[in-house]
Amino acid sequence: MRVSEEKRLEILNLANAMDYIPSGKILQDAPVPKLNKTIALFLPHLGTNFMMSLCDTITHKAYRNGYSVIVFDSIENTSLELKYIDLCCTMNVSGIIFDSYSNASNKKYLEKLERSQIPFVFIDCYPTDTSYSFITSENKKAMKELTESLIRRGHKNILSFIQDKSTLTNVSLQRIAGYYEAMSQHNLRGTNEIIYPERDYRQQPIYSLLESSAEFTAFIIHTGADIRHFFDLIACTKYAHRDHFEVAVFDDFDLSFTEYSFGTHRDICQRIVSIMAQRPKEIAERALDALLGQIKQPDQFPCIQEFIECDLIEIGN
Repeated sequence: MRVSEEKRLEILNLANAMDYIPSGKILQDAPVPKLNKTIALFLPHLGTNFMMSLCDTITHKAYRNGYSVIVFDSIENTSLELKYIDLCCTMNVSGIIFDSYSNASNKKYLEKLERSQIPFVFIDCYPTDTSYSFITSENKKAMKELTESLIRRGHKNILSFIQDKSTLTNVSLQRIAGYYEAMSQHNLRGTNEIIYPERDYRQQPIYSLLESSAEFTAFIIHTGADIRHFFDLIACTKYAHRDHFEVAVFDDFDLSFTEYSFGTHRDICQRIVSIMAQRPKEIAERALDALLGQIKQPDQFPCIQEFIECDLIEIGN
């Protein structure tokens, strides 16, 4: 039976929302491929330099060690991540490197992974249960240093921005803790607000705060992926017509030359004075080393938990 493209998409969206998996004769009779010498890499998205660098480094180093890499983009969807784990178990991959979108579902992930007996390592985001191997950045320490870079420039009223989805991860919790620790040690009042990119900015508490009598001279963005959301939000507020504030960003971000040259955010972009750069290549290499160690010596390789240093880049004079 033929259906329109619109109806087909509607059916697919409904099936995905209901976690439907086909179980008919075609699926039952089809041979299931076995991916020997293959590593599965789970990433929440592929839209930043950090994620693409993780992907590229792991793929090239795995190839040099005789392994192929299959990349799963979960599009920040926990249900999709769980489906991908099932798929990896069915295909019997050699190991999994996992950047989990949400800590809230880690228990489900860990239960599935342990039942599969597939070696796995967490990268970037990691579970609350620290009995598992993970490689991540020194997020708390780095955010404290980033905040202090603004304080050294004379700023006292510094507003911290975090996206709503990011609040689910240990990475963001550590960054928030680093921000507040820096503010507290300098006897300053910290303020952290959540931005909801999918909602009307004018209907959000952060917009009301920015339009209130409160005055901020600096802003900290918790991840480079949120820089566009920050630009769009600021453009809606009284700060769009001010030039006295400065910005610090945790990690590099993507902004094309065309977007920078002709976009409405050029002036705001030029107010970025500090960037805390992560080391994705180092993180990726160490994660793959840990996974290969587990694959080759499953009963002897120790649990590894490493926090990789970040680099503060101060742009302003």
